[in-house]
Amino acid sequence: MAKTYLFYDLETTGINKCFDQILQFAAIRTDESLNELERYDFFVRLNPDTIPTPEASITHHISIEKSNSGMYEYEAIKKIHSLFNTPDTISLGYNTLTFDDEFLRFAFFKNLFSAYDHQYKNGCVRVDLYPIATAYYLFAQNVLSWPLDKEGKVSLKLENLNTQNSLYKEGRAHDAITDVIVTLELARRFKLHQPKVWEYLIEHFNKTEDQKILSLLDIGLEVAHESYQQALMVSGRFGYNERFILPVLNLGQHWHYKNQWCFLRLDYTDLQEVTTQNIHEHFLTINKKWGDLPLILPAKKRFLAHLSDERIQKIKENKAFLQQNPRILTEIRDYTLDFKYPEIENVDVDASLYQAGFMNYAEQNLCEYFHKCDIEQKIKLMPKMNRSYYERALRIIGRMNPEKLPLAMQEEFQMYLERIASYDIENMPIDYKGERKVSIPEIYERIQTLQEENLTEEQFSLLAELESYLSL
Repeated sequence: MAKTYLFYDLETTGINKCFDQILQFAAIRTDESLNELERYDFFVRLNPDTIPTPEASITHHISIEKSNSGMYEYEAIKKIHSLFNTPDTISLGYNTLTFDDEFLRFAFFKNLFSAYDHQYKNGCVRVDLYPIATAYYLFAQNVLSWPLDKEGKVSLKLENLNTQNSLYKEGRAHDAITDVIVTLELARRFKLHQPKVWEYLIEHFNKTEDQKILSLLDIGLEVAHESYQQALMVSGRFGYNERFILPVLNLGQHWHYKNQWCFLRLDYTDLQEVTTQNIHEHFLTINKKWGDLPLILPAKKRFLAHLSDERIQKIKENKAFLQQNPRILTEIRDYTLDFKYPEIENVDVDASLYQAGFMNYAEQNLCEYFHKCDIEQKIKLMPKMNRSYYERALRIIGRMNPEKLPLAMQEEFQMYLERIASYDIENMPIDYKGERKVSIPEIYERIQTLQEENLTEEQFSLLAELESYLSL
């Protein structure tokens, strides 16, 4: 079956993937030659337990009234999940793997859909155009005119690339369908002018193909009879000052998170200050999941040429330090490979994706049956679910048709809503990072702060609408 690309973008109520929600989804499906096949663009109603942030409101300009003209979140997520899991779909956007994709994983999880299938199952895979744009800037610059910011540094923001290259002259930034069209036009430029580079970079988002890079890495360091491979990592997140490239040393596979490999930054400025006592104070390593960010390349001369003489010298100095201090390298490696994220107590059920793990066969069958049922059948199915699935099912139905719930379930859902609407900040739900859901009093304060800034009349109106909505 032929592959298709699904270019997409989300606009959301905020940046907390556990407690915020999608307000607008847009996507364009294309064939492998990037010819458009289908287009999607729809709004999503606000859930009664969602507290929109004012910063998001004045960025995407989606009014509460416009959002509430759309479909219920559950129905929207059901449709999006189907689009992403259509066999042989390559889902991609601009900077999607650091935000949109994880946001969708939590949305799938909250609504009882498989959160990871679109990454690997049925020939599906995820891609991010942001690191691809970064690689083109570094290694195939002639495909675009690259915009500069006020400091004279190249800017890889999508809206700036669009303006500089006239990719799409209609619409406005942070409108989902506009950003999708711009992203598609950008991909066409890349694929048309340097098709081999495009194919090479796309392969880095296939887990199996990406991991093959290990066999191409040269040995960069020999310490205490152990060999360590050297590589280069590419990501827009590293910033212009680092030329979007970091030289790294392969420390090996993580001992607990088996899908991650760990790398030591070779140009880390304070590496020679690291001791066995202060390792935890330094951010000197980067974890890599195969098929995910950052892109990893062999440390070949043609790539190393993008590093400054100062950074090359620092690499040499750090290598010499590690050879002279093999115990430090061993301590750094063992600390990094053995590091475990702290367990957060009382994590809200919507935020428990990483603690819940993968669905087993029985859970997957139960959820698939749940999705096929009407509301009444869904409610009858709920007592057969464990607590996590039951609570998520309760919220799904409560957000759409609370009046259909039995009285006891209505009261349970109402108690949850009252907790969300409470002014008791300390009682707000907690996410997997230990951060609390934003409260209404906090949103009021942020609205007041924003109203003191130089906003447009439309933005003032959006803030007033949000304040009125929260006071109901």
